[in-house]
Amino acid sequence: MVDNEELNLTEIFNDLWRKKFFLGFCFFIPAIVALIVSFLIPKRYTSETTFLAPEVAAGGGIIQTPFGGFSTSGLGQSSITSQAVMALLKSDIMIKELIEQFNIMEYYDFEKERDAIEFVKEEMTYIEFIADEGIIKLSVEAYSPEISKVMLEFYINNLKLLNQEFKLTTEIPIVKIISPPYIPQEYSFPNTKLNVIIAGFLGLMTGLLFIYFKSKF
Repeated sequence: MVDNEELNLTEIFNDLWRKKFFLGFCFFIPAIVALIVSFLIPKRYTSETTFLAPEVAAGGGIIQTPFGGFSTSGLGQSSITSQAVMALLKSDIMIKELIEQFNIMEYYDFEKERDAIEFVKEEMTYIEFIADEGIIKLSVEAYSPEISKVMLEFYINNLKLLNQEFKLTTEIPIVKIISPPYIPQEYSFPNTKLNVIIAGFLGLMTGLLFIYFKSKF
């Protein structure tokens, strides 16, 4: 039984070796196509900034709760919470002012403001509160590395203006930045290496399936 299995494996290996050029073709052609497409796709650049959660900046801490939220410590009555900072960053009023400032509706050819707002929230910005580390991360993806940095700076500056408008805290600055916005040196999208590997792997799997079904029928 073992000999038969070893014989079958040897035959399969030899058959694949004879078809190595075909399998190589199946791998490299999709990989090359993916490489070319990745070079042709407009590049996007991501800039990121990190600032301390207000509770941590005030010398306190963040305590996770069993219900998925968190309670805070270290804040005075005049301080702002991480929830409030996140709410401001994600608010429609913040996004609308960003859209107007950078003329996003015209640049991306949006007819409805709501579509532009959703696009900015879902495709251009990423906001994450990391309670374990006591930080808030904000990143912006744009077709220009300089613009991605400028948009981040707009978010930070507009936080101050919205805070003055809503009078949420008397503390200045409203957030303490520990990693300032920067101009990215490399594009973040598309991921050329990953695209090439995935395309090559899928092409190779297609070639193996073709060989398998051809041998059965």
